[in-house]
Amino acid sequence: MENRFETICDIQQSDQLGRFLVAKRDIKAGELILAEDPIVVGPYWDADISCLNCLRPASRTCKKCLKAPLCRDCHQHDAVECNFYGNATKLGKNFLFDHFNTVTPIRCLLLYRSDRQKYEQLMAMESHCDSRRGTEIWHIHEQYVVEPLLYEEEFQQIDELIVTAELLQRICGILDVNTFEIRGNMDSQGVQMNNLARGLYPRTSLMTHNCQTNTLIAVDGLSKLRLYASTAIPAGDLLYYNYTRVLFSTFERQTHLRKGKYFICTCTRCNDPTELGTNLSSLKCTKCVDGLCVFYHQTPKWECISCGNQLAREYVNQVMCEAREDISSCALDIRDLEKVIGKHSKTLNPHHSLVLEAKQNLAGELRSMCMSYEQQSVPRQALKRKLELCEEILQILRILDPGISRLTGIALYEYHAALVDLSRRNYDTGEIKTLELLERLRAAECALKEAIGMLVFEHRTTPEGQLTKKAMCELKELREYIQKVQAMEEDERTDRQIRGKRNNNTGKGKK
Repeated sequence: MENRFETICDIQQSDQLGRFLVAKRDIKAGELILAEDPIVVGPYWDADISCLNCLRPASRTCKKCLKAPLCRDCHQHDAVECNFYGNATKLGKNFLFDHFNTVTPIRCLLLYRSDRQKYEQLMAMESHCDSRRGTEIWHIHEQYVVEPLLYEEEFQQIDELIVTAELLQRICGILDVNTFEIRGNMDSQGVQMNNLARGLYPRTSLMTHNCQTNTLIAVDGLSKLRLYASTAIPAGDLLYYNYTRVLFSTFERQTHLRKGKYFICTCTRCNDPTELGTNLSSLKCTKCVDGLCVFYHQTPKWECISCGNQLAREYVNQVMCEAREDISSCALDIRDLEKVIGKHSKTLNPHHSLVLEAKQNLAGELRSMCMSYEQQSVPRQALKRKLELCEEILQILRILDPGISRLTGIALYEYHAALVDLSRRNYDTGEIKTLELLERLRAAECALKEAIGMLVFEHRTTPEGQLTKKAMCELKELREYIQKVQAMEEDERTDRQIRGKRNNNTGKGKK
């Protein structure tokens, strides 16, 4: 895999981007670019206390070192880590339980002892210490990582490495800026963990940010990360990854990147006030009927693209805050969500990121409701509304997240499920004929095939991997159902032809 990566990608460097990846040759969509093991894996910041071996909820302490939290099924953890804690006789037995935020930084320090090459890889990564110094996150790490570790004599020096506050802040910065989420991690017995983990992947972290990515990341059950091309990447193009959320508005994405990654994105989407025509950031104009006010970052101002009306910053803040409060405080109730969506579609717009958040919540609630009923008893209006929401979200994802997309794959699966169930109901009630049922089922089959094509890259231990397995079974069942409906349509067509001939012969006899 080392040789494969080197034939596909080149690591380059510039003052503006630092180190980054460039395609050496044309890369096809879906092609594997890199498979990489993490140099460090650990719990997310502010995570619940969990087993240091599998990161499932902890219920006891390691019997060997007497300090590391473990679950009931794990009897050991990393040998270097265990020996370190076992030899740390001055360290209180509850230190890790009381200061669980130190676990991952400690693992970074222990690389100096266990694998000096990985430690050097770690320290070569960007930390943005100068930008972080004195900020809120700097003070948080000072309180919950730096002070607890430096207070203990055991952590002040590891072999020849002198541990200082500056070194610990640098490590915390490296973790915050460069780690990737691991959701499908399993322990040695193959049991999936519950808590989210983060892993540090030196080569993958070299990818440049763009709000429209051309790569897809999938992590398997043993924390191995695989990087795929989500779209065709021509030779000479940079490899991009979206380090924020696709359905965030430009303001939300920029805020996330500025606070977490310490840069301002200037991609095509961020520079377009309409967000490539999706209007995820736009507000309804207060003067003209159909106008939308977009935000011009360079000015800065909110201005209607139809009539030129400008919105006051105070009004925008008020509308946005009210929407956030309504959505965050809204119980996951279908009627309440519909009210919130209707209300804020009038002041924001039906495709605003906050309205879409409420619509995603609504689609999830409708899905849960549909699953709670017998297939023939699901309210038709619920199926129809779910189908509408899936169509709307898919329309936006096709623009903002083109190519192979995890979100698009999930939306396609939900779209297919709603379309099949609704079409069956409409056929049973006589609202559609056999031919129209067949056409709708074939459309659902195409959507399901496309969903599988996007989700097949996910590891079986992740929720998306489990969904892929389910989708493959449902595709087989759907194709069998399509064959039955097709046979029904052929029989009906034959019957129509026979009746037509009889009518023609009867007419001739009368003449």
